[in-house]
Amino acid sequence: MSHLKVLAIGGHPDDMEQFCGGTLLLLQRAGCETIIAPLTAGECGSNELSAEEIKKVRAKEIIAGAAKINAKSVCFGIRDGCVEYDLETTKKIVKLLREIQPDIVFTHPLLDYMTDHFHTGKLVLWAIPEAGHPNFIADTDAPALKAQPYLYQCDPQGLTGIDGQIARVNTIVDISDVIEEKLDAFQAHTSQMSFLKKDGGGKINNVEKTRRWAVTRGEQVRVEYAEGFNEVLLAEYPRKNVLVEILKERIFTL
Repeated sequence: MSHLKVLAIGGHPDDMEQFCGGTLLLLQRAGCETIIAPLTAGECGSNELSAEEIKKVRAKEIIAGAAKINAKSVCFGIRDGCVEYDLETTKKIVKLLREIQPDIVFTHPLLDYMTDHFHTGKLVLWAIPEAGHPNFIADTDAPALKAQPYLYQCDPQGLTGIDGQIARVNTIVDISDVIEEKLDAFQAHTSQMSFLKKDGGGKINNVEKTRRWAVTRGEQVRVEYAEGFNEVLLAEYPRKNVLVEILKERIFTL
């Protein structure tokens, strides 16, 4: 199962390292090509710098974070906080899907704390079927998707759903061996480490918060650290869990 292409589409520059960075690293080590694609440039990630200033800082961090897990990166450049669930944004995602032809896609869940997150998840769900339709118009000469990719939705922020309870998942990945590398990649978004701490009242370091999330998911399957996902199993999506074939004993299905 090596040489598969894995595309992680997030709302913000640091999202995919935080929510699925460990799994992306494991897949890369298993021979997959990995690409991280944030929709926004992260202009809302500072209370001191101007939008253009923080955008330039975060553009460098996108490259640095992806490099930490040996992934490529591409940013859509949408204004932070302005991801809309609309046709034009869907067309942009269709364009990327056709040009990359991913075998596996990771994105946000359909309900999350931040609108940019859940709009991204919904846009990906819209874009994948249309990317496979040759007559759906997108600004690219790349052909329609040759096969329906496997789609996995990451945990919501804080692991919690709208009812305040831990969100249910159907797939948990043991990332115990790569937890420090995952957190190192997340910390490559240096501007966000101090910003998120201040924005959250300074009660807990955001890196340690992310570690706690991994402990919680790990506890469910009796490993030290893990990441949770829901594999999308709507009508035309593949029925098997491809992560089991690639990462084997690291995968727990619930």
